[in-house]
Amino acid sequence: MAILSRQVLWSAFVLSAAACSGPSGGVTGPSAVSSIPSGESAAQPSARCTNVSFEGTAQLGVFDGALGAVPTPLMVGSISGAMGSIVESVEAKGSRGQGAQHLTLHHEFVSAQGSFQTSARAVCAPAGRDPTVCRVNDVMRIVSGTGVFANATGQLHNHGIIDLNTFTLTVSLRGRVCGDGL
Repeated sequence: MAILSRQVLWSAFVLSAAACSGPSGGVTGPSAVSSIPSGESAAQPSARCTNVSFEGTAQLGVFDGALGAVPTPLMVGSISGAMGSIVESVEAKGSRGQGAQHLTLHHEFVSAQGSFQTSARAVCAPAGRDPTVCRVNDVMRIVSGTGVFANATGQLHNHGIIDLNTFTLTVSLRGRVCGDGL
Protein backbone atom coordinates (compact mmCIF):
# COMPACT_ATOMS: atom_id res chain seq x y z
CA MET A 1 0.00 0.00 0.00
CA ALA A 2 1.39 3.41 -0.89
CA ILE A 3 2.31 5.90 1.85
CA LEU A 4 -0.35 8.35 0.64
CA SER A 5 -3.15 5.79 0.95
CA ARG A 6 -1.90 4.79 4.42
CA GLN A 7 -2.05 8.42 5.49
CA VAL A 8 -5.57 8.67 4.04
CA LEU A 9 -6.55 5.55 6.01
CA TRP A 10 -5.09 7.00 9.24
CA SER A 11 -6.93 10.28 8.56
CA ALA A 12 -10.13 8.30 8.07
CA PHE A 13 -9.48 6.64 11.46
CA VAL A 14 -9.01 10.00 13.13
CA LEU A 15 -12.06 11.50 11.42
CA SER A 16 -14.31 8.51 12.06
CA ALA A 17 -13.34 8.46 15.72
CA ALA A 18 -13.83 12.20 16.10
CA ALA A 19 -17.19 12.05 14.32
CA CYS A 20 -18.61 9.49 16.72
CA SER A 21 -21.88 10.76 18.06
CA GLY A 22 -23.04 7.96 20.31
CA PRO A 23 -23.14 4.28 21.16
CA SER A 24 -23.59 1.52 18.65
CA GLY A 25 -27.20 0.53 18.39
CA GLY A 26 -26.93 -3.04 17.10
CA VAL A 27 -25.65 -6.37 18.19
CA THR A 28 -22.86 -6.17 15.62
CA GLY A 29 -20.96 -3.53 17.57
CA PRO A 30 -20.08 -2.76 21.14
CA SER A 31 -22.04 -0.18 23.05
CA ALA A 32 -20.66 2.89 24.77
CA VAL A 33 -21.05 4.21 28.28
CA SER A 34 -22.98 7.46 28.36
CA SER A 35 -21.57 8.82 31.62
CA ILE A 36 -18.85 8.21 34.15
CA PRO A 37 -19.71 8.34 37.86
CA SER A 38 -17.64 10.83 39.81
CA GLY A 39 -16.68 8.38 42.55
CA GLU A 40 -15.74 4.73 42.73
CA SER A 41 -17.90 2.37 44.79
CA ALA A 42 -16.48 1.03 48.02
CA ALA A 43 -13.67 -1.52 47.80
CA GLN A 44 -14.91 -5.09 47.57
CA PRO A 45 -13.55 -8.14 49.37
CA SER A 46 -11.20 -10.25 47.23
CA ALA A 47 -13.79 -13.05 47.29
CA ARG A 48 -15.90 -10.86 44.98
CA CYS A 49 -13.05 -10.14 42.56
CA THR A 50 -11.29 -12.02 39.79
CA ASN A 51 -8.07 -11.42 37.90
CA VAL A 52 -8.20 -11.04 34.13
CA SER A 53 -5.42 -11.91 31.70
CA PHE A 54 -5.83 -12.01 27.91
CA GLU A 55 -3.48 -12.05 24.93
CA GLY A 56 -4.88 -12.05 21.43
CA THR A 57 -6.02 -10.14 18.39
CA ALA A 58 -9.28 -8.30 17.79
CA GLN A 59 -10.63 -7.17 14.45
CA LEU A 60 -11.32 -3.45 14.08
CA GLY A 61 -14.58 -2.24 12.61
CA VAL A 62 -16.68 0.87 12.15
CA PHE A 63 -19.87 1.09 14.20
CA ASP A 64 -22.30 3.96 13.56
CA GLY A 65 -19.40 5.92 12.07
CA ALA A 66 -16.97 5.24 14.94
CA LEU A 67 -13.92 3.00 14.92
CA GLY A 68 -13.85 0.24 17.49
CA ALA A 69 -12.81 -3.32 18.23
CA VAL A 70 -15.28 -6.04 17.24
CA PRO A 71 -16.45 -7.95 20.34
CA THR A 72 -13.83 -10.63 20.96
CA PRO A 73 -14.21 -13.78 23.13
CA LEU A 74 -12.78 -13.22 26.62
CA MET A 75 -12.92 -15.06 29.95
CA VAL A 76 -13.41 -13.05 33.13
CA GLY A 77 -12.73 -15.61 35.82
CA SER A 78 -14.99 -18.53 34.89
CA ILE A 79 -17.40 -16.30 32.94
CA SER A 80 -17.24 -16.52 29.17
CA GLY A 81 -18.25 -13.47 27.18
CA ALA A 82 -17.04 -10.96 24.61
CA MET A 83 -15.46 -7.53 24.90
CA GLY A 84 -15.56 -4.75 22.32
CA SER A 85 -14.74 -1.06 22.23
CA ILE A 86 -15.71 2.23 20.62
CA VAL A 87 -13.43 5.22 20.07
CA GLU A 88 -15.37 8.27 21.25
CA SER A 89 -12.81 10.93 20.37
CA VAL A 90 -9.28 11.46 19.08
CA GLU A 91 -6.93 14.33 19.82
CA ALA A 92 -3.87 14.52 17.57
CA LYS A 93 -0.55 15.73 18.97
CA GLY A 94 2.47 17.13 17.11
CA SER A 95 2.79 20.21 14.95
CA ARG A 96 1.12 18.47 11.99
CA GLY A 97 -0.79 15.80 13.88
CA GLN A 98 2.01 13.27 13.31
CA GLY A 99 2.69 12.57 17.00
CA ALA A 100 0.81 10.45 19.52
CA GLN A 101 -2.97 10.26 19.25
CA HIS A 102 -4.95 10.55 22.49
CA LEU A 103 -8.09 8.41 22.34
CA THR A 104 -11.15 8.40 24.57
CA LEU A 105 -12.62 4.89 24.56
CA HIS A 106 -15.48 2.94 26.03
CA HIS A 107 -15.43 -0.86 26.35
CA GLU A 108 -18.16 -3.34 27.14
CA PHE A 109 -17.89 -6.94 28.29
CA VAL A 110 -21.11 -8.91 27.72
CA SER A 111 -21.95 -12.40 28.96
CA ALA A 112 -25.07 -14.42 29.79
CA GLN A 113 -24.37 -13.73 33.51
CA GLY A 114 -24.01 -9.94 33.22
CA SER A 115 -21.97 -7.15 31.72
CA PHE A 116 -19.65 -4.32 32.68
CA GLN A 117 -18.56 -1.10 31.01
CA THR A 118 -15.28 0.78 31.14
CA SER A 119 -14.03 4.22 30.28
CA ALA A 120 -10.46 4.83 29.18
CA ARG A 121 -8.10 7.48 27.89
CA ALA A 122 -5.48 5.82 25.66
CA VAL A 123 -2.29 7.00 24.02
CA CYS A 124 -1.57 5.65 20.56
CA ALA A 125 2.07 6.47 19.75
CA PRO A 126 3.83 5.94 16.42
CA ALA A 127 5.37 2.47 16.13
CA GLY A 128 8.18 2.81 13.64
CA ARG A 129 8.04 4.38 10.19
CA ASP A 130 4.59 3.11 9.15
CA PRO A 131 2.05 5.89 9.85
CA THR A 132 -0.83 3.39 10.04
CA VAL A 133 0.63 1.41 12.97
CA CYS A 134 0.71 2.64 16.56
CA ARG A 135 1.39 1.32 20.06
CA VAL A 136 -1.63 1.78 22.27
CA ASN A 137 -1.58 1.90 26.08
CA ASP A 138 -4.60 2.50 28.26
CA VAL A 139 -6.08 1.91 31.67
CA MET A 140 -9.74 0.87 31.47
CA ARG A 141 -11.60 2.02 34.57
CA ILE A 142 -14.71 -0.07 35.22
CA VAL A 143 -17.62 2.33 35.65
CA SER A 144 -20.76 0.14 35.80
CA GLY A 145 -22.06 -3.40 35.64
CA THR A 146 -25.11 -5.66 35.62
CA GLY A 147 -25.88 -9.21 36.79
CA VAL A 148 -22.87 -10.82 38.50
CA PHE A 149 -21.00 -7.58 37.76
CA ALA A 150 -23.49 -5.39 39.70
CA ASN A 151 -21.62 -2.65 41.60
CA ALA A 152 -18.61 -3.41 39.41
CA THR A 153 -15.22 -1.87 40.16
CA GLY A 154 -11.67 -2.50 39.02
CA GLN A 155 -9.24 -1.69 36.26
CA LEU A 156 -7.87 -3.41 33.17
CA HIS A 157 -4.51 -2.40 31.65
CA ASN A 158 -4.00 -2.82 27.91
CA HIS A 159 -0.80 -2.68 25.90
CA GLY A 160 -1.23 -3.36 22.23
CA ILE A 161 -0.73 -2.47 18.59
CA ILE A 162 -3.31 -0.90 16.30
CA ASP A 163 -2.53 -1.84 12.69
CA LEU A 164 -4.68 -0.12 10.07
CA ASN A 165 -2.97 -2.16 7.32
CA THR A 166 -4.65 -5.31 8.63
CA PHE A 167 -7.44 -3.52 10.58
CA THR A 168 -6.47 -5.36 13.77
CA LEU A 169 -5.73 -4.63 17.41
CA THR A 170 -3.18 -6.85 19.15
CA VAL A 171 -4.15 -7.00 22.82
CA SER A 172 -2.25 -7.72 26.02
CA LEU A 173 -4.81 -7.19 28.79
CA ARG A 174 -4.31 -7.58 32.56
CA GLY A 175 -6.31 -6.45 35.53
CA ARG A 176 -8.93 -7.12 38.18
CA VAL A 177 -12.73 -7.02 38.00
CA CYS A 178 -14.97 -6.97 41.07
CA GLY A 179 -18.74 -7.44 41.24
CA ASP A 180 -21.40 -8.47 43.72
CA GLY A 181 -21.89 -11.90 42.12
CA LEU A 182 -18.28 -12.90 41.55
